Amino acid sequence: MDWHEFIPIPPIDSAQSYVVFQPHSDDAVWFAGGLLLKLARAGKQITLVTMTDGCLGTTDPSMRPEQLVALRRDEDQEAGEALGITKHLYLSFHDGQLPHCGETTQAMVRIIRQERPDAILAPDPWLPYEAHQDHLNCGWSAAESMIYCSLPLYLPESPPHDVSFIAFYLTSRPNQFVDITAENEARLAALRLFKSQFTPETLEMATYYVNLKASELGEAHGMRLAEAFKVLTPRHLHTSVDSESL
Repeated sequence: MDWHEFIPIPPIDSAQSYVVFQPHSDDAVWFAGGLLLKLARAGKQITLVTMTDGCLGTTDPSMRPEQLVALRRDEDQEAGEALGITKHLYLSFHDGQLPHCGETTQAMVRIIRQERPDAILAPDPWLPYEAHQDHLNCGWSAAESMIYCSLPLYLPESPPHDVSFIAFYLTSRPNQFVDITAENEARLAALRLFKSQFTPETLEMATYYVNLKASELGEAHGMRLAEAFKVLTPRHLHTSVDSESL
């Protein structure tokens, strides 16, 4: 049985509108920046949602949390705009304390019903050895929201909305690959805008890593540089034993 034919998975660029959930302000640029720039250049509608305030994201002991929150938001705005994203939403969860589902899923469903996207993006919560709970809980809640956003009795104060698919970035089990050769320099320039997040040394390492990974993925799939995603529909996210291998 060809399960790809039984429940088809849409191409990642087939939607017209997207909501992108990121646990921290640099995550979407770092792991999906090429795709987002490509979508923006194609005239797609993109809403970027930063789930936490970023109050822990520094190694500078002299930094005050409230100062860092303001810096990270400014950097997020600037980097998003560099990728062609003009709509940003910010939730008030504290860095390192994003809840597992529950309150987080409710917040995501409200945004999905407000923005009414065709597709959403989030980090893959099934990434082996991922230790940051904000990443895991952002991904789990995004996956759960794919089920609940269409149910009229879940948060009945807002009308339900169907989402066609979710694309997980930062995944170890990708099923779609996006050529980002033309977007690579711009995504790296956007990543460099997060000055509060990186030291010169860690920025050099981050740049080297994303280039190396993009080259590795591209070479394996007939491209020079690529980003990888796991794309699934709502039907793949409940009682499907084949979703891992798709």
